[in-house]
Amino acid sequence: MRWLDRWLGVPLCFLLSLCTGAGFSRVRGASQTRPRRVLCIQLAEMGSLVLAAPAMYWLRERGLTPYFVSFSRNADCIGLSGVVPAERAFLWRTDTPFLFARDFLRFLAWAWRQRFDATLDLEPCSRFSALLGLLAGARLRAGYTHAHAYRGRLFNLPVAYRSDRHMSENCLALAAALLPGETACSADAELSWRARMASPVSTAAAERVTAVLAQRLPQALAGARLVLLNPNAGDLLPQRRWPMRRYVELARQLIARHPDVCVGFIGSSVEARVVDSLAHELATPRCASLAGMLTVHELPALFARSRTLVSNDSGPAHIASLTLTPTLVLFGPETPRLYRPLGPARVLYAGLACSPCISAADQRRCACEDNRCLQAITVDAVLEDVEAMLSADGAANRRVVSADS
Repeated sequence: MRWLDRWLGVPLCFLLSLCTGAGFSRVRGASQTRPRRVLCIQLAEMGSLVLAAPAMYWLRERGLTPYFVSFSRNADCIGLSGVVPAERAFLWRTDTPFLFARDFLRFLAWAWRQRFDATLDLEPCSRFSALLGLLAGARLRAGYTHAHAYRGRLFNLPVAYRSDRHMSENCLALAAALLPGETACSADAELSWRARMASPVSTAAAERVTAVLAQRLPQALAGARLVLLNPNAGDLLPQRRWPMRRYVELARQLIARHPDVCVGFIGSSVEARVVDSLAHELATPRCASLAGMLTVHELPALFARSRTLVSNDSGPAHIASLTLTPTLVLFGPETPRLYRPLGPARVLYAGLACSPCISAADQRRCACEDNRCLQAITVDAVLEDVEAMLSADGAANRRVVSADS
């Protein structure tokens, strides 16, 4: 997607803007026909899907039916956040260039069959997503305008992208553009988050988590307080990683200070080998790697059993916001003003002069090879916040388990 944006995005946006005619910026018939079927485009980032969820709830409350297109690796996250049911999501495979191109054609056929009334481009500055919104054939097309990201006149409902407000609020403003006279604010995002976090985890997921803990970390089932550490941030932006050695030191100090605490390292199956090596360094049965043992869909059930989560700025931190799990998130290359998880998550952010260095305008590229913004966050600073969360009343840190999956 970045390659297409860089080499083909600008000329395609220019040419298609010319083809649409001089009246492209006007919305024809919007006051006469209220949109019903809305295609929402959020392709790459797992955390951004969670932040977009309040806008989807807002649309549903007003009688609109949201559909979604996203990359296939985000399938579980779409289900968790309650954005749309599976039958209203198009999952785009990106494993190979051939599959990517094939699913582009499949997407066009699917979108035209659905006969969408409107599209919401939730990608702040992607030209590729803007082109998808146009090719989907909807009458109304809402998307962000940004001074540093040319996308022509592909939107007839342009909304200014604001870096001084949270992404959930930006998404709500975009959704409100579809309904003249309607407004949406941060209170709507907070109310939607609270409604979602109260929903139960599935019995099947809870049973799977119990089985994994029994195998890897039985102390967590025997009354020990479970602290989860997420040392990874995916391959897209490795600059978001707090130094892994510090996660090891944090785990070592927590275990030494608290005889009733056990530590679980989490991560995907791709990250399992590295995460396993971190846990093995502590050489204690009170610390284990859970990486690769659970799916994204099962993470909330794991979070429900934990007392706190310490995480880099990545998907698991946002998934934890759908539960009552106290979370500490470490920010550096990106700003928490835009991307902090919803709810009462704590944030540590050094705020160096060079930070944030990642923005939507440059397609979240970053050439930095020395993330001093995260290195400036010490183990002692993280430990202090974790201690405060452990000392707080943890009775509310449990989600109800449903009787069905």
